[in-house]
Amino acid sequence: MARRADPTPDVPGTRLPPELHRVWGVAPPPATRGPRAGFGVERIVATAVELGDARGLAAITLTGVARGLGVTTTALYRHLDSRDELHVLARDHALGRPDPEPPGGSWSAGAAAWALALRARYAAHPWLADLPVRLPVTPNALAWFDALLGVLRRGPFDPPGRLRAAALLDGHVRAAAVAARDLAAPGPPLQPGSALVATLGALLAERGLSRAAAVVDAGLYGEPAGHGTDDDFRHGLDTILAGLAARAGETVHGGAPHPG
Repeated sequence: MARRADPTPDVPGTRLPPELHRVWGVAPPPATRGPRAGFGVERIVATAVELGDARGLAAITLTGVARGLGVTTTALYRHLDSRDELHVLARDHALGRPDPEPPGGSWSAGAAAWALALRARYAAHPWLADLPVRLPVTPNALAWFDALLGVLRRGPFDPPGRLRAAALLDGHVRAAAVAARDLAAPGPPLQPGSALVATLGALLAERGLSRAAAVVDAGLYGEPAGHGTDDDFRHGLDTILAGLAARAGETVHGGAPHPG
C-alpha cells in the first residue's frame, strides 16, 4: 500500500507561532470573500506605528488602528489575527533594518556605533521600550542582533562572550530609552537648588542619611536640564566597552564616538 503523504510537512515556517507567520512571510493571503477592504497589512502596520509614536504602546490596538483607518475592527481580521500579531509587526517595522557596517575598524567603535544607531530608533519610537524584553524572533530584530555579532567577532570574545556582550549593550540602550522617555514626560525636571530638593536634603539630614544629604548639599542631585541624557548614555556606553575590553585584557581608546 502506498504511504499517505504527511499533511503537515516539515517546512521552515510551519512551526512558528501564529503571531509570527506574517512577519516572516509564511502567512496565507487574506480572505477574499466579502467587499474589498481597500487597505492591506502594510497600511495597518504603518497606522499602528503612527499611533504608538503619538500616544504610546497602549494606543496600538486593533480598535485604535481600525478607528484610524475609518473601518470596523472586524475588517482588520481579514488581515490580522490578534493584537499580539499587530504588536509583532509594528515593532519589527519600527526597528527597521540596521545600516550596513563599514568594513574594518575596531570592535569597540563598531559596537558603539551600533548602540547609538539603535538608540536613535528608540528615540524615534519611544513605545518600543514598553514592549516585553524577549530574545529577538523577528526578521529586523534579528538583523540588528546579527549586525552586532558581526562587530563583536572582531573582538577577543568566544561565542558565549559575544552573546553576553550583546545582551549588555542591548540592555544599556533599552534602559537609556526608558529613562529618556520618562524624563520627557510633561513637567519641569527636578533641578538642584529647587524647593523640593532643598526640602529633601533637610529631611535626609534629619533621618541620618548623611551620604545622600551630602549629594543634595553639593548640588549634584537633580534631573538633567532639558531632559537630556546624551552625556549619561555615552558615559555608560564608554564604561561598558572599557569593562568588556578589560575582561579580555584589552584597552579601549577614545570610547564611544560622539556625534558632532
